[in-house]
Formats: sequence, structure tokens, C-alpha cells
Amino acid sequence: MIISFVQTKGGTGKSTLAVNTTFSKAFHEKFKSIALVELDPQGTLKNWWQERTEENRNSDNVSFHHISSTQKEVIQDRIKNIATHNDILVLDIPGESTSKFHTKFACAISDIVIIPMRTSTNDESAFADNLLPIIKEIIRSYPIKKVNFFFLPTFTNAQSNKEKVIDYFKDILPDYVGCLDVVYPFRSIYENFNREGMNLLEYVDSIKSNKRLYVGGARAIEDIECIAHSILHKLAEKTHDSA
Repeated sequence: MIISFVQTKGGTGKSTLAVNTTFSKAFHEKFKSIALVELDPQGTLKNWWQERTEENRNSDNVSFHHISSTQKEVIQDRIKNIATHNDILVLDIPGESTSKFHTKFACAISDIVIIPMRTSTNDESAFADNLLPIIKEIIRSYPIKKVNFFFLPTFTNAQSNKEKVIDYFKDILPDYVGCLDVVYPFRSIYENFNREGMNLLEYVDSIKSNKRLYVGGARAIEDIECIAHSILHKLAEKTHDSA
């Protein structure tokens, strides 16, 4: 199975979501082996993983892979090899405003594509101009992939009504793009957790002596677990439908 976090715009939370769903308790309990795969040539997660390795952090059933190539055949071979050794692959795809090579590749090969997006007219326009045409082309060529694409509302106000935010996206989405039943709220902890190669669970554990920060961290963990469970639910539905 392959899950991709895809958005042509940068700064929508793709990498944070990829890392922390990979290390979520929900994924840890479901899969024996998980591969976190970065396709961004800049290697932001690669640097984070290197810090993680230097700090001797325990990654349990998670492995990391950085694919910097822009050659389709090379990426396909690497993905195929990684897939033979893991139950699930979580792909972090770079924001791309021009060729969108990695975006197209990820959308084509993934079982589930998660599209993080803010409730912003700029984000809506960017989606319509850049990502939607790719989705349309893939569905025209492979109608079975019509159930592969899901929005995830991101950086929502933590006090916002979740159902209203989700309904907003459902109203503006074409009928062949779904929306997860969860949101990704804005929390400052998401900008700070990854110091010294930590994931969110590890960072929150490191601040447990600070009651105020710890409470916010516990809420962030709950956010990620809800997102991870929602993704697993969509995977289960897809597996059931194809059985």
C-alpha cells in the first residue's frame, strides 16, 4: 500500500503530516513495517532523519528512504524495492509549481492521496489550476482511481466547528474528490516538535514537566491519531470494495 501527501503549494503541512502519521500509534499497531519516503530533492526530511540517527532515537518499525532522482524509471525501481520490504509506504511529495513530475507520479501510483489544503481562496485557485487537472487526467485514464483522492483541511482554527469546515470543502469539491472526516488544526507545537530529530510523540514526552505545553502537545497527538485513523478507515473501505 502507498499513501502520498500531495499539494503543489508549499507550506500546507505535508511533511509534518507524513512524519507524524508514520509514527502514529494507529499506524504502529496496524503495520509491522512502515517506510517513510521523501521525494523532495532538497532533502528536508533526510536532514531530520540524519539528526534522528545521530541522537540514537528508536524508530521501531519505521525506515526512511530519500529518493532524489527525477528519472521516472529510477523512482519506480526504488519504490518497487521499498514496497517489497514494507507493509505500507508513506510518501512526502514536494510542492511543485512547474513540471509537477513528482506530483503526477505520486497521484498515479498511490492507493490513497491526501491533499492538505487551507480554507483559502488562494489555495482553492492553486488547486484548480495545478492539481485538479492532474487528478482529472489520471481518472480519465484509470477510472478505478476515482476513489483515491481526499482533502484534509489544514491549519484550521482549533476552536472552529470541525463539521462546518468539512462541509465547506465538500461543497466546493468535485464529486470525484473526497474529504476526510477530520481536520488538522493550527498549533504552534507543529512548528517546533522536530528539533533534534524528534517526532511529535517524542517531543511531547520531552516537555511533560511543563504542564501548559504538555496539554497542547497532548491535543496535537490526538489530532494526528484522528487523522491516522481516518486514513486507515479509507484504506479499509478501498480494500473492501476491491475484494
